[in-house]
Amino acid sequence: MEDTAKKEKENRSVASRFKPSMVVWPILFGLIGVGYMLWREMHNGIPDEPLELNEYWWVFGLLVVLFTLLKDFSGMYRLRVMSGAPLTFRQLFRIRMLYEFTSAVTPSAAGGSSLEVIFIHREGIKVSRATSMTILALFMDELLMIVFFPALLAVIPYNDMFTSEGYFQYGYLWAFIIGYAMKFVWVTLLAIGLFFKPSVFVSIIGFVFRLKWLKRFRLRGLRTAIEMRQCAQEIRHESFGYWLRLALSTIGIWGFRFLIANAAIMIFNPLSFDANLMCFARQYILGIVCMIVPTPGGSGFAEVMFDDFLVGYISQKMSTVMIASIWRLFTYYYYLIAGVIILPQWLGRSKLIKKNHESK
Repeated sequence: MEDTAKKEKENRSVASRFKPSMVVWPILFGLIGVGYMLWREMHNGIPDEPLELNEYWWVFGLLVVLFTLLKDFSGMYRLRVMSGAPLTFRQLFRIRMLYEFTSAVTPSAAGGSSLEVIFIHREGIKVSRATSMTILALFMDELLMIVFFPALLAVIPYNDMFTSEGYFQYGYLWAFIIGYAMKFVWVTLLAIGLFFKPSVFVSIIGFVFRLKWLKRFRLRGLRTAIEMRQCAQEIRHESFGYWLRLALSTIGIWGFRFLIANAAIMIFNPLSFDANLMCFARQYILGIVCMIVPTPGGSGFAEVMFDDFLVGYISQKMSTVMIASIWRLFTYYYYLIAGVIILPQWLGRSKLIKKNHESK
């Protein structure tokens, strides 16, 4: 009975955070962004020639779908590795979609991690393990984003990465520096808490949340510190193979995500290997910049920035809007649609479990 009451409380917690407007606003911001892109293209002159597809457009269209599936399979595989439990394909898919939906309807800086614990726990994983999985997934994602930059600089000149013939100017460089610095500090704190000195992490959290404007978040911060210590204990004895699988699946999540845009561009415009590599790098920069965007999932801003970052690699006018729309459909709106379908079923399933318990 106590377990049922706890589940019902979690259910109300999840339901209270989601309102129809949380889906409406991202769509509205996205439409504004696309509308601005259309206005900008028309302001520059509508081309007389019709929009042409690449000769092998259907191949790259299939690649967009394939990369989307591989991205989600990578995320589901990582969940399976971290859980240490035989979760079914349906359970893994449900957790993955609900987490991405939560991320899609909250600002990029907030993310969906706070509710992922509930999503994982409801699939039969104990709370401590679910918390560890959430923290570890966050750490792996942030660490990869930090490592990506020096790796890309090793093969791409700095000037090529941050300048172009289009609207992409040095203003974005400062946004990137701020976003990257924030991630670097956060990854450093996570690494201290997970692998080196959990007690030091607790002390840092305690000090930071004594600041006047952060006092109201003190309990939440201390709870995070305690959870970090528990996570450190959970992963202390994991094998090299475990970390290798986590690393490869994390690379898969982000690598295939970035490749979706490359494939979408090549539906209309053939690209050389060097151009593909540059597009990949520009998407990484866009991902860092989107971190400090205030709209849910970067909606509206992401579409416009996509144009700014990659316009130099899109030869046909007006195709930019279509490419950006395809890119956002498979990396963002897809999760909004999935969440709208799955979340009510997830909440209804939890209520059904409660009724079954009460009838016994």
